[in-house]
Amino acid sequence: MKRGKMNLGGANAKVSRLSQVFKLAACGTLGLGVAQSKAETTITFEGFTSDNVSIGSIQGYGSNVSSDSADWNVAPGIRGIVGTPNITLDWSAPGWDSYTSWDGRGNVAQTDFNASPELALLFTPEGGAAVRIVSFQLDEWAGGDAGLIHWAVFGNQSGFLASGDWTMTTAGGRSSLNPNVAGRPGETLSLAFELGTGAPSYFAMDNLTFDQVPEPSTVALGALGAVALGAAAMRRRRRA
Repeated sequence: MKRGKMNLGGANAKVSRLSQVFKLAACGTLGLGVAQSKAETTITFEGFTSDNVSIGSIQGYGSNVSSDSADWNVAPGIRGIVGTPNITLDWSAPGWDSYTSWDGRGNVAQTDFNASPELALLFTPEGGAAVRIVSFQLDEWAGGDAGLIHWAVFGNQSGFLASGDWTMTTAGGRSSLNPNVAGRPGETLSLAFELGTGAPSYFAMDNLTFDQVPEPSTVALGALGAVALGAAAMRRRRRA
């Protein structure tokens, strides 16, 4: 199968030389996550009402989430911030489509590899926040042949963070993947997929969970703490 290339910074190409990234993933590189107070969002896609609508055409889908809706659920962080209000999502890469009642397992984001053998979703933070991609489910409709999808998470500053190969029999079904990795504050992360084997239109993603860490209030408190420590050190020097 002839493979295309995506541009890491562009809206339609999203990933630079994605095939090369997956080759690096095979080497087993793993990035470090950030364990700060979290504000979390899980996109369930249950608000979809029709099939085969480009998710990129739904303005602001999953972006700057701060309350529950038919499409997602949120959880508060310890500083009181709810959801992921400082993270925007970019679904404009071809292949992300709505689908309802997916093989009896509810609504999903269909990953239609007919559009491209490689696709990605971008997460961009603001206001001092960082993105953590916690978990997601991959699903194959029954009868699509034995499926293989390569997946990876990487940042435009940190580079490659996590990867894996997801497989499913021709009987279909779903399972959860838990990368649980985070980028740097202000860094855009890509969640990327490449079709290995299986029918291109028989795959989907569901229950995508991500959060922002540290929360902006945590960043502010850290900065205040640093100022206080510096002032205390200056006072000690003056006394000496």
